[in-house]
Amino acid sequence: MSGLQHVLCWYTDEADLRDRLADTVLAALREGAGVGIELRPCTERALRARVAAELGADAVAGLVRLRRDPGPDGPSGQTDIVRAARVLREHVRRTGGPITVVCEYVGMYDDPDGSYWAEVEAAAAVALADLPLRLYCWFPEAAPPGITEMAGVTHAQELRGGVVVACPSYQEPRVMLNGRGAAAPAEMGPPVTDLPFDAIRLRDVRNAVGDVLREQGFGEARIDDVVVAVNEVATNAVHHGSGTARLMIWTPGEEIVCEVHDGGRLADPLPGLVPPHPRDGHGRGIWIARQLCDLLHVWSDDRGTHVRIRAAA
Repeated sequence: MSGLQHVLCWYTDEADLRDRLADTVLAALREGAGVGIELRPCTERALRARVAAELGADAVAGLVRLRRDPGPDGPSGQTDIVRAARVLREHVRRTGGPITVVCEYVGMYDDPDGSYWAEVEAAAAVALADLPLRLYCWFPEAAPPGITEMAGVTHAQELRGGVVVACPSYQEPRVMLNGRGAAAPAEMGPPVTDLPFDAIRLRDVRNAVGDVLREQGFGEARIDDVVVAVNEVATNAVHHGSGTARLMIWTPGEEIVCEVHDGGRLADPLPGLVPPHPRDGHGRGIWIARQLCDLLHVWSDDRGTHVRIRAAA
């Protein structure tokens, strides 16, 4: 197996979900595949009990848990998938793969049209495309029409009658997301630093971020990481955006939040999700920044392109 199988699955009720999801997991474990799970606690408990009953405690201990964390910024599907991709890539590197992942739709985040889930599914299709991975995403048949439509356009395959077939309504992830856009994160209030800059003032950006990090008590190694992350984003903003940009910094608790805003329009709504090829001289900046911080969320609106970075010490 090579590459991602991104499969849409429907269930009728809770009992149907638990039975069919457990059948999928047990089949993967019996084949010797790894299994990752991202489920509601009640679904996970039922799954673990079934796996323990049929395959024993060791099989339960081998399940790889993936987590979504909306955090103080609100949900970021791209950040959630970046975190999951790190875990899954490490698993494949360590074991040689393949891996099966099961997850379920949960109505949350005041998201009636599925914008968050569209971002998650699109990011998964991009970030996990090269992995030997079967990703089964379970949705209720009784989901609202907006969720049903979103599920159809974000999955390349669909499980029908026990057979995986092509999903006829599927749209290429970046095309689909360009029509929807990623949601803006939660408002932060007045910043402690508000700095307009251009290419000549990138040093000022680095100095401003470093000064605030030191005031917050960050260690030098972590300061280097965050300064590099913000510098990569700021450099992209002035070289590939409108030429001028704005840095804002907040210091909630023991963290730092930086936002870079420019007036340009980002062609790729999901930048930096895929590791750049070693010989590729472009596209490294956002990828590097995503690896160095706790959250990196990109969104666009009629004012331009915006990137929020959050980092803890």
